[in-house]
Amino acid sequence: MSDGRGKKRESLKRMAHVAILFAALMILAIAVLVEIVLFIYPTMENYKREMTHEGMMAAGIIGDKYIEEYFGRVKEVYYKTPEEIRANEFSREYIDILIPLVDEEFNAAREVLKTARSSGEMENVYFTFFDEEYDRLVYVIDGNVANEAFLPGQWLSNEIGTIDSPATIRRTIRSSWYMPVDYGIASGWTATNYIQLYDKNQAPLGYMTVNVPINSFVRQIAVFLAIYVPVMVLVLLGFSSIAVSFIGKRFIAPINDLAGAARRYMAVSDGGRIAESNIFSELRIGTNDEIEELWETMVDMEDDITKAMRQIKESSAREERLATEMDLAKSIQRAALPTNFPAFPEQERFDIYAHMEPAKEVGGDFYDFFMIDDDHLGMLIADVAGKGVPAALFMMVCKVLLKNRAMQGGKPSEIIANVNNIVCEENKTDMFVTAWLGILTVSTGEVIAANAGHEYPYITDENGEYLVFSDPHGVVIGALPDMRYEDYYFTLNKGGKIFVYTDGVAEAQNEKEELFGLARIAEALNRHRDADPRQLVDSMKEEVDAYAGLMEQFDDITMLCVHYKG
Repeated sequence: MSDGRGKKRESLKRMAHVAILFAALMILAIAVLVEIVLFIYPTMENYKREMTHEGMMAAGIIGDKYIEEYFGRVKEVYYKTPEEIRANEFSREYIDILIPLVDEEFNAAREVLKTARSSGEMENVYFTFFDEEYDRLVYVIDGNVANEAFLPGQWLSNEIGTIDSPATIRRTIRSSWYMPVDYGIASGWTATNYIQLYDKNQAPLGYMTVNVPINSFVRQIAVFLAIYVPVMVLVLLGFSSIAVSFIGKRFIAPINDLAGAARRYMAVSDGGRIAESNIFSELRIGTNDEIEELWETMVDMEDDITKAMRQIKESSAREERLATEMDLAKSIQRAALPTNFPAFPEQERFDIYAHMEPAKEVGGDFYDFFMIDDDHLGMLIADVAGKGVPAALFMMVCKVLLKNRAMQGGKPSEIIANVNNIVCEENKTDMFVTAWLGILTVSTGEVIAANAGHEYPYITDENGEYLVFSDPHGVVIGALPDMRYEDYYFTLNKGGKIFVYTDGVAEAQNEKEELFGLARIAEALNRHRDADPRQLVDSMKEEVDAYAGLMEQFDDITMLCVHYKG
């Protein structure tokens, strides 16, 4: 998966410039909008107030009684006229119906509206009502010039012109400033005000509609924008340049310094010189804010990493020395064990093989086999309590003592008792060792052995089947001085075998923490009963490993097998 390091990155300074410029433009737009609103609102309110005043004065001159009566006459004629006739408001047939509504009083009322229109500099002023069924604005008295005036009962709709909806009319009546604005080629910009008219019972009659030209107002807005906007743009551009320069020096430059230091730090890290780096502390960042805090954190981090790397180097050097020493100790320990195969190539009357697999680099198990004289073979296997270097050192001492004492002669019980006393005298660490020592008379097959707390041996019977031999156990070597140990005897028939081992075999565990156990040892031995000592020991190790599976070897594993050929 790509980490995105190869892609082209945006300049932080450029992004800051764009962001500040965008913010400035947004401020400009909001400022212009606010200024326009603040200008439009009172101006339109003033227009509407003046238009309402002029219109109501005209209505007062005409008289509420006449207005109410005349609205009634026009509505009566309009609604009584069949739709197929009034659908064409300019038809001769419909005009003939409307002409009788034009009388002297009507003309007098229209003159009042014309005078109000002229004196108030209005585009038009007229009385109307709304036919919501057909969406028509029906004229009652039109104060327009003669050649453009509508007769009472004539109407406008969106099909032949432009009229405002009832919702727009109601909004205009409720508002103190709002008026719908329209643009015409001849008249330019025009605002329309609606004044609700009521009869004597306060029931709605219709509207006094007033159109006023607002071209001068629109021109004022245009002039305002033409001057205000460029000035504000120049001011904001100057401000953004100053802001970008300030941000660049105050924030971006320190961040770039930190980024450059980080790249140099990574280069030093790749070069393996990180333990001597002093890159971040050489910077001088004094912004007195979070960037300076970040720099101080990076300095502390660099210092911590430098110390940690030095410690790691020192630790690695120590571990390398320790590993070298452990390898040397492992070699010394293995060299102290007798060569496994062939051990005694001149011997034809027996075969012997042993193997030790320590749980760590060095172990506490040991074995030995040696000719005491031409007719006697010494066999030894032992297990020191514990693992690792202390056990290995204790193992070396005990192995030398047991072998040297055995080479001086005597029964196994005497040899073990003598060595136990020596170990107890110098055993300040309270360590101990289990041991099995046997002496085979090669000419007869007789074995004399003694056990100091060690595992039971397995010995084949006359049928070659391995059976556990429950020999008498004595106290482990190094526990108490002046202990007595018991010898026991058995004779190997021609082809007979002895198998001895340490507790790492019987106590090997699988993933369910179940022990390998004595029964499985017997079963495995008898599956390979015809194998020679080397094959038998190797097969037993494979059986134990297969049983343990993924479980880590917990204890040292040592096995020794002797085949008496007679």
